[in-house]
Amino acid sequence: MTTHREIYNYLNKIAPYEDAEDWDPTGPTLGWLDDQTTAAVISLDLTSQAYELALKNKCNLIITHHPFIFSPINQLITDDFEQGLLLKLAEKRISSISCHTNLDAAIEGVATAFVETALTKDSYLKNPEILIPLEDKAEVGHGRIVTLNQEQLLSKLLVQVEHNLSSRIQVNTDQDRDVKRIAFTPGAFEESWIPELKKQNIDLLITGEIKHHATVMLHERSIALFAAGHGASEQTVIPLLKHKLAEEFSEIYFVENPGINYNRLRSE
Repeated sequence: MTTHREIYNYLNKIAPYEDAEDWDPTGPTLGWLDDQTTAAVISLDLTSQAYELALKNKCNLIITHHPFIFSPINQLITDDFEQGLLLKLAEKRISSISCHTNLDAAIEGVATAFVETALTKDSYLKNPEILIPLEDKAEVGHGRIVTLNQEQLLSKLLVQVEHNLSSRIQVNTDQDRDVKRIAFTPGAFEESWIPELKKQNIDLLITGEIKHHATVMLHERSIALFAAGHGASEQTVIPLLKHKLAEEFSEIYFVENPGINYNRLRSE
């Protein structure tokens, strides 16, 4: 039988925890690493929905992208929702492991899943470039640069991306134009990356969420923007992660948590 520790070690293999940002408390959050894994939920966040899914499917492990605890906890009381959820997990002996910025930077991680979900596979050149390589490991890093096989109108790409992500898209321009080079940065866009976008001749940035000031900065530099929502941009990695885990641990049942699509299209 497979233990939680073996699953953690596999996550460390495909997305080394040493590649996580210094501020990121990713990794085991709660639990018993040497317990045998009965079944596991894969979720963007550790939520009551993920917990109920674990109970329903007799899972004793929840694997998330986002860490549940970012700041130190001084108490554990049921009056607080998040603390109460931790107590519920402990009572049911359900462990939790997160895989955050290390999965963002991984070769086949969040950025790769974002690209492959948003675009039609035969519409761009293979092997996207890394936008922001890690300082000590240039072969991995944050964001991807995609070059389309041929230029496409911004308006047509918008329809395609909205459909593929099932998410409404925030844009920063009403001017339709051809685009060829696209940068993908799932999650929250880092404003300090804008000079690199300009250096790489990026026509369009597709991201999760972005601050107003950065949106204006992109517009002033003639870089178009599609912001799909933080959750919509990162939820794309859940099926990919499930596939990898199910392939490695075929005896374990993995359940996807669909999460909350707060940017969903009105017609859905």
